[in-house]
Amino acid sequence: MQDIHREVLRLRRQMNYFRIYVIATSVLIFALIGYGFRKSVQDDIVKSLRAERIEIVEPDGTVKLSLFSKKHLPFAVINGKQLTRQGGDESGLMFYNTEGEECGGLVYSGNGKNGKGQNELSMTFDKYKQDQVVQLSYIQRENGNHTKGLSVYERPEFPLNMTMDKIDSIRKNVKDVQEQNSILEQLKKEGFFGYTRMFAGQQGQRTGVFVRDDRGRIRLEMIVNEKNEPEILFYDEKGAVHKKITY
Repeated sequence: MQDIHREVLRLRRQMNYFRIYVIATSVLIFALIGYGFRKSVQDDIVKSLRAERIEIVEPDGTVKLSLFSKKHLPFAVINGKQLTRQGGDESGLMFYNTEGEECGGLVYSGNGKNGKGQNELSMTFDKYKQDQVVQLSYIQRENGNHTKGLSVYERPEFPLNMTMDKIDSIRKNVKDVQEQNSILEQLKKEGFFGYTRMFAGQQGQRTGVFVRDDRGRIRLEMIVNEKNEPEILFYDEKGAVHKKITY
């Protein structure tokens, strides 16, 4: 009988040791899991990042957003063709559609000295396979003739790469620079690059709405002029004031 009693006591001691072991092991496992989870979350947090260009891409590598410095202004890509850009001093952000083609962006630049200078900021929204059709901009000039406001543009139906092909062909086949500019100016008048249709904002000291026709000719202004006088001006097809309303 005493032997059975001693065996029971021995088994109880073993069970107690087993409980302690299980509890200690469980605490250790949960502690390791918690530490690992906390560390993985911390590993995903980047407190500081310095780069000249950053791209956000889809799983298949399609670029959806590009953040860049002025030395890394990305090419515009239309129908698989890289297009050159004017300027080159802008930093900013470019947006791309599901096909990886540019559909808008934010660019900015500026410089100055002795307390005077210029800033230029622009946010644009592009027509599919074409150039910007809506633009919110601020242009600060050293001479004080600033422009700030919202512009609306009309663009051709053909893709932008055809426009660039035409420009490249002119520059390649026409050697005289003045003749090149003359041809490009004629194309501009014919609407090859599109037209400005409306601007709402401030140009110099004139604030209001400036409306153009489908050939880019100014036809209507509703403004407050340099003398703080309200005006409505109607223009004919030649750009002369046809009618003026003031009070």
